[in-house]
Amino acid sequence: MEPTTSRSAVESLNSDFFYGWDLLYKTVDGIIDKKADVLMVLAHFLLTKHYKFRCVGIGDDKTLPEDEVGSELLPDHWNGDSSKYSLRYVHNKVLYLLLGHITEDALIVNLLDINTKNVSNICITPESLVAEVKGGITKIMPTATDIVERFRKELCDPVFTGNSREATTQTQATQQTPANITDPLRIGEPRRPGSFMPHGFEPRPFGFPDIGRGDLDPLGRGSGNLFAFPANPGLARFDPFNPLNPRNPGTMGPNPDHMHPPNWNPDYYM
Repeated sequence: MEPTTSRSAVESLNSDFFYGWDLLYKTVDGIIDKKADVLMVLAHFLLTKHYKFRCVGIGDDKTLPEDEVGSELLPDHWNGDSSKYSLRYVHNKVLYLLLGHITEDALIVNLLDINTKNVSNICITPESLVAEVKGGITKIMPTATDIVERFRKELCDPVFTGNSREATTQTQATQQTPANITDPLRIGEPRRPGSFMPHGFEPRPFGFPDIGRGDLDPLGRGSGNLFAFPANPGLARFDPFNPLNPRNPGTMGPNPDHMHPPNWNPDYYM
């Protein structure tokens, strides 16, 4: 079933996008013998007119003479091989290779940037996209604008404009380093995991006393949950506990001289 002429293809003829196609196709229509040739001509047209590439010959030679300026025309013998294509292009003194390989029912096209080694690929089916090999563009390729859009997104942009997008992304990532990001909820500088912070080195937030740090942080060297008891005669009496009773050597337990609670009954548990 032949593809029908789409409205977009008809409208494209009235625009400037395909201006110059007829002249280019006239230079090669005498040697075109298969539908894959038509698609390669379309890729060449897109590169030379809309991406400002210049063709510098055929082959896969990765060297580029300094005085090579290239041409908008296809070189001789560009479709001399029955199963593959290899075209060389230059843009801003950078060499690109446009490679095509014909399989049983598909054409695989690659665009390679020699400097960065970036490569893109697209797989298209000549039998379904090309209706004729002779005539105007709407007769040859009824969906020419759709094919061109695929060439842009899948073949050209990943290689030709990918460098500028990658540089922009790297610039933004450099500017947004962790050193430049501040946390308004953070108090003081962060501590490195596993680092030892001596007691009293880091000021306590909001002026709170350093209480309980020794219970929570074994390396904190702070006091426990009890305040330190100063030796002041005016404060309540406190006898420290020891494994041995200092007043009755050889006995265990607390000092029996402790103050009894109010209403204390020694026979309470009897």
